[in-house]
Amino acid sequence: MQSISWDEDLLVSKVDAMRNRETSKYNYASYVRQPLDQSLDVKSESVINIRTDIGCREKICHWTYSVVDHFKLSRETVAISMDLFDRFLATQGNLCTSQSALLASLTTLYIAIKVNEKKNIKISTLVSLSRNQFTAKDIEAMEMKILQDVGFLVQAPTAVEFIGHLISFLHADGSLLHHICELSRYVAELSICDSFFVDQEKSAIALAAMLNVLEDDISYERIPRVAREHFLHYITNRFNWFIGNAVAVNGCRDRLRHLKWEQEEKPRRTRQPNGKNRAQSPTSAILESR
Repeated sequence: MQSISWDEDLLVSKVDAMRNRETSKYNYASYVRQPLDQSLDVKSESVINIRTDIGCREKICHWTYSVVDHFKLSRETVAISMDLFDRFLATQGNLCTSQSALLASLTTLYIAIKVNEKKNIKISTLVSLSRNQFTAKDIEAMEMKILQDVGFLVQAPTAVEFIGHLISFLHADGSLLHHICELSRYVAELSICDSFFVDQEKSAIALAAMLNVLEDDISYERIPRVAREHFLHYITNRFNWFIGNAVAVNGCRDRLRHLKWEQEEKPRRTRQPNGKNRAQSPTSAILESR
């Protein structure tokens, strides 16, 4: 019993430590700066606000997923890259040009791969992915700028990371827990490309995803009501900050449920005649969003 209690306390400590990181060092609001138009050496007509021009960010995100999947990298790398992208753009007042957004997205992906992957992707590959719009020196210079502007904080806690810990507090057999975890990961990943979640805490997204899966996808025969109530009671008592975050969690639940419905109902209009999806380059993705 002592080893179980010790393991449980260790897990609680890990979640609390992640929570502390997301509300302090990685708190999105602390990165937001007032727009500085004069810092952009371009005509004002070419400047976009990445928070309001949601199509641009969404296409960059989907393209990032296509690159990660192509190179068989972890999809968590996309979460790290987009979190870094969002925090960096926040330091720029969320203002950018199509060109600077493209360069920033390539560079945050480059950083995320170095942080989260064992496989190395050469910088020349990123140059090719940009259709040679940027050189290796451009990417390296942007890398240093991003790192300096975010204080070299490049590995924020992710919603999937929270899910991986929180699932341990749900009482069910191993195969069912794995199934619930995978479904929750899928739902949480829907949040990464959606601008609504840019300033939402990853812990709130994680719990929202898990509660939606339990409610929408898992029958009471598989997880009885008492087990669900025990899980929620345990989570909100051990991590009482979830109680104060209830409004945010419920907001995330509603948005995630809508995104999941859209994903399931979306017609297959984007499929190519040969049945394969063709990934856009980030260049075409950004230009089409203008």
